[in-house]
Amino acid sequence: MRPGRRPRRDGLALTRTTFLLPAFLLASALVAWPFFETLRVSFFDWPGFGPKEFVGVENYTGISTDRAAQTAILNTVVYAVLTALGTVAIGFVIAALVDRKVRGHKVIKFLVFLPVLLPTVFTAQVWLFGFDGNFGWVNDLLGFIHPSLDRAWLGDPATVNYVIILVSILQFTGFPMIILFAALQDIPGEIHEAATLDGVSPYERARYISFPMIREALSTVFLIQLMFGFRVFDQVFVMTQGGPGRASEVAATYVWREAFVNARFGYAAATAIVTTVVIALLSMIYLSIFRPSKIQRAG
Repeated sequence: MRPGRRPRRDGLALTRTTFLLPAFLLASALVAWPFFETLRVSFFDWPGFGPKEFVGVENYTGISTDRAAQTAILNTVVYAVLTALGTVAIGFVIAALVDRKVRGHKVIKFLVFLPVLLPTVFTAQVWLFGFDGNFGWVNDLLGFIHPSLDRAWLGDPATVNYVIILVSILQFTGFPMIILFAALQDIPGEIHEAATLDGVSPYERARYISFPMIREALSTVFLIQLMFGFRVFDQVFVMTQGGPGRASEVAATYVWREAFVNARFGYAAATAIVTTVVIALLSMIYLSIFRPSKIQRAG
């Protein structure tokens, strides 16, 4: 090593740390303080005002026997996983079509990404009217196909969650589509040209060339979509408020209901902590399976 090289590197590291430290401290304060305050409140029985009554782990033991809380957490996991799978899978297909420059690819890319820019509340309200059991245009459209398809989609516990998931997939597919399209653009064109000369079909190119070469981008965008899915609130609150009954309740709407409707802030805080732990465990399992290093070695 040449003389003076190490001090320069140390100085660069110190400069980077100095610039990043304020942002790190701000982010830590915005994340750490609410988390630990929520954790503290979860050990109390508190209606949101006045003195708090310490109850220990009673709120947590209550969750273990509360079917509504368990259903809300399960619905959140199912929503996050299915929404992530749907948006990434459909996004990949559309990205591959746009990358191949099919007819109207610019219009397709614009139309698929446009819903991402719209407010979630607005989109949920539009679909709420669309799936109305009496006046919704979805039933009007399906009625032309077959009368038996007409039903109260948001009023049926068997279909309400899948309707919300479908609405979310339609709105958020544009984000992974753009990310995966950018990843596909990085694949050298010579590879596709050689595959075309060898008689490889478009499907085989997507399966054996495009898909393996963007696996890291796929795993990353899937994790991002999964994290967004775990935070679901707007769609459910606007379209069903957790109904019918508690069939479409998710963790966020359940916490809101327990805190601001039932005035059980301690129990709501405990539910939020349990949900956070479940999300953290699932994320760690996913990262342990799909670490970038493993993906690169597999490639």
